Amino acid sequence: MSEPTKSQRETLEKSIPFSSYIGVGLGAIIGIGWLMYSGQWLLEGGPAGAMLAFFICGLLLIPIGESYAELTSSIPVAGGELAFAYKAFGPLPAFLTAWAVALSYTAITPFETIAIGALFEAMAPSMISDQLYQIGGYRIGLSTIIPGLISGLFLIWLNYRGVASSTRVQLWIVSALAACSAVFIVTALFKGDVAHLTPLFANGGGWAAAPASIISVLVVAPYFMAGFDTIPQAAEESGVNMKPRQLGVAILACIVLGALFYVLIILAVAMSVSQDQLQSLMQRKDVLPTAEVFRVAFHFEWAARLVMVAALLGLISTLNGFYIASSRLLFSLGRGGLLPHWFAKVHDKHQTPSNAVLFVGAISLLGPFIGKSALIPIVNSGALTFAVTLLMTCLAAVWLRFRHPSMPRPFRANTFSLYAGVIVSAMLVLLMTIPESPGFLKPLEFLIIGGWMAFGLAGYIARRTIGDISRLERDYLILGDY
Repeated sequence: MSEPTKSQRETLEKSIPFSSYIGVGLGAIIGIGWLMYSGQWLLEGGPAGAMLAFFICGLLLIPIGESYAELTSSIPVAGGELAFAYKAFGPLPAFLTAWAVALSYTAITPFETIAIGALFEAMAPSMISDQLYQIGGYRIGLSTIIPGLISGLFLIWLNYRGVASSTRVQLWIVSALAACSAVFIVTALFKGDVAHLTPLFANGGGWAAAPASIISVLVVAPYFMAGFDTIPQAAEESGVNMKPRQLGVAILACIVLGALFYVLIILAVAMSVSQDQLQSLMQRKDVLPTAEVFRVAFHFEWAARLVMVAALLGLISTLNGFYIASSRLLFSLGRGGLLPHWFAKVHDKHQTPSNAVLFVGAISLLGPFIGKSALIPIVNSGALTFAVTLLMTCLAAVWLRFRHPSMPRPFRANTFSLYAGVIVSAMLVLLMTIPESPGFLKPLEFLIIGGWMAFGLAGYIARRTIGDISRLERDYLILGDY
């Protein structure tokens, strides 16, 4: 009598095919980072150093991806990391892990709506409106607010109406982004100059400078490769004809394709202009460096415009990907009794986590009114919580091999890869927490993380105090039949 019936567990529509999972994960990875930072990576690492950094980053993330692949195929339920940590370590570590990744996901969405407005102004300078006010030196006007609001509202509506529609549009956007990127990458490879690739490493250094050049870019590369972890959040909605093992394949495919994309983009920019020209462009505050490279190098206005169109597609795909991931995470926390049950509401017709979608959407729509200067510390804080989540997932994969050795594993990772994933993810955490390391966070960012975790923990304790769900009920609500 104490066991919950299956009717008590809210379920989501099962309609996402394999190709759409690739769209969700890869779309979240690509984003706009390459448009803003590819020039900086080249200056800090040199052409060879920057490309090797992302190549190595892809290799290092594969063991982590294998841990995700094994667990996602074994426990394909909404919430991903919440379910993994719950099965391995119990409710409190699971909540802290899920709440940490919730900061990473929700902080990204308003930052994307801000960036959409900034990109609109870069694409249509004649449409720039007068300043309404400033926050932290960031100018806010109608031309920065309206594009972000329109994009955000459209994606909220899309995700509210059904996951099949939102993932289908995501695949279309990523396909268009890939086509645009292929055009300007091929243009750079044919029109560019191989001589621009020397010196290979930063500050005119030879191979002796390789380690320092590679590390300077490698410490930030994992943050730009984040996004493959969005796939487990929507694993419960995989189509009825899709095999669980394919979820793991999709995760690894997104890591490989994401690393390849960044390497090719860096190569294209490096071949287009000399490093002196690039440095001059990077000092200008009135242009988007990567787009300006094609205008200066080849006098191709269409190529520069195409870069900005690709960037806009990347922004929308990232925003949509994290709408999907963050709403599923909050839904699973509400369904499992670790957050208010309001988050677990499923739309009667569309079978989407409607309240969670609206909650995440409302946060994203605040971005254009606040400005990026106020959000940068929050986004930086999310980088650490993301790394901690990777570590907890890799630890869960290792521990479940001992605790549940007979658990079905449709995608079974190499045992060595599981331990390698723990080591790599632990190194990422240490890079951001050890003083004097290149990625060490500022005190404000640690304070934000502490405040966020304390706020969530208070809600967790309050919900547990009510005692409205038994242990067996919680097991079923979080893990389902797994």
